[in-house]
Amino acid sequence: KHKADLVYIMSEMISELNIGHAYVGGGEMPKVDKVGIGLLGADYKFDDGFYKFTTIFEGRNWEEKTRSPLTEPGIDINEGDYLISIDGKELSENFTPYMALNNRANEYVTIKVNSKPSASGAKEFTVKTIASEAKLRYYNWVEEMRQRVDEATNGRVGYVHIPDMGVGNGLNEFAKYFYPQAAKEAMIIDDRYNGGGNVSPMIIERLKRKVRLQGRLRN
Repeated sequence: KHKADLVYIMSEMISELNIGHAYVGGGEMPKVDKVGIGLLGADYKFDDGFYKFTTIFEGRNWEEKTRSPLTEPGIDINEGDYLISIDGKELSENFTPYMALNNRANEYVTIKVNSKPSASGAKEFTVKTIASEAKLRYYNWVEEMRQRVDEATNGRVGYVHIPDMGVGNGLNEFAKYFYPQAAKEAMIIDDRYNGGGNVSPMIIERLKRKVRLQGRLRN
């Protein structure tokens, strides 16, 4: 009864062809206005009457797409702390942080946080929310994999994840992780969940490079 249903069925049929780069879309569909949810770059769980920070994601805060609001300078919030209120609105099991941050993406909000599940003695901070946690969570996942490989091999093996084969994302992420680890004895190149593209020959060329000349500077 809806164009989206037809597109879904056609997509499922195309998937049976076992070919890539085949899509279906377009047509008249109702326009739905998106409402941006402000995000704090953290996971919570409702505990003892308040929302407890179970994970606060580390960020590369010098770039917006991987900025983590709760780790910026002047923000003293730790995993295990409790989120008491947002913009003066107390949170509850029926009034979640996401409800309080409805339509507050990329905006400054005032939050109260306490190390214990109580509003008494809570500290107040002003933070700027983010509109998406996708890149932030991805960055933390890659760092977790890199650290796991580093610890398992005593720093002898490097780890690089390539998210896609595009110039603006995949090639840049490859360069960020490959060259700082190029002196290691081996390298794990993780290509899982790759979004596709056309820069794979450039990456393979870099991986196949051999040392032709080596020297040192003299005083």
